Amino acid sequence: MERGNRLYQRTLAQAQLAAGKTSDAESTLMELLASDSTDGLANLIMGRVLAKEGRFTEAISYFHRAIYGQWNQDAAENRLRARFELIDLLVRRNSKEDLLAELLPVQDEAPQDLTVRARMGRLFLRAGSPLRAAEVFRGILHEAPANADAYAGLGEAEFAQGNYRAAQRDFQTTLRLAPDDQADRKRLDLCNELLALDPSRRGLGPEERLSRSRKLVQLTLEETSQCLGQNPSPEIRGWLNQAAKALKAHVNSAHQNAVSESNLDLAEQIWQAGGKECNPPPRADNPLASVLARLVQ
Repeated sequence: MERGNRLYQRTLAQAQLAAGKTSDAESTLMELLASDSTDGLANLIMGRVLAKEGRFTEAISYFHRAIYGQWNQDAAENRLRARFELIDLLVRRNSKEDLLAELLPVQDEAPQDLTVRARMGRLFLRAGSPLRAAEVFRGILHEAPANADAYAGLGEAEFAQGNYRAAQRDFQTTLRLAPDDQADRKRLDLCNELLALDPSRRGLGPEERLSRSRKLVQLTLEETSQCLGQNPSPEIRGWLNQAAKALKAHVNSAHQNAVSESNLDLAEQIWQAGGKECNPPPRADNPLASVLARLVQ
């Protein structure tokens, strides 16, 4: 009786999607969009339908049409809501580059309350942009200096950039403000481990740097030996033998810096070889991996 009523057709498509009848919903929406391809809500529902079916490339296209389409009322609010829906989809897909591309235009459009800004900071971290995340969290702390979540977010952003000393301070502040936060306590412990291992820290003397380089060789040797199979390649056996000799070698004070550099190169070589031969490979989130990754940069 009311086949020309666009409101009813949109509502029917939403009901079909809710009932799991995605093909029926798609047919209803195709009819709607054939007469007006700029219909913002119809495009948004189509994006949801296609995402439900796992057709993500097509879904993203329809979300964009919803963002730039026509809305009968509250256009700015609805476009922003569609953008955040697309952002959530990209987060679930772990599509970092696409996620960053969507976050940049929405940064100035989003409400400026602290909750939304903190969400934006976390999203920038997920998008692999810790520098922008740090700016967001610093802005929050300028207005709310006792915001524990913002300190935690800033700590994660600093950690992702390899600024372990700054991350350590941020997590210490987080725990002063929220002492029961176990997740941030673990992050602080990780920072402490990294700082105790890192041979590139400023202010270290030759003896301490040599000691840390040996520690890295020892940990790399142990970690790699545990995950190798029964028949490691001749290449990695050679690296492991070199590591065993390096740990026993006597070094006089005149050669400490040179031996430290040699030890670090050796640790990197073993770690890279182990990553190819170990099954499963060494975990990428342990302190040793973080220190070695920073040295390679």
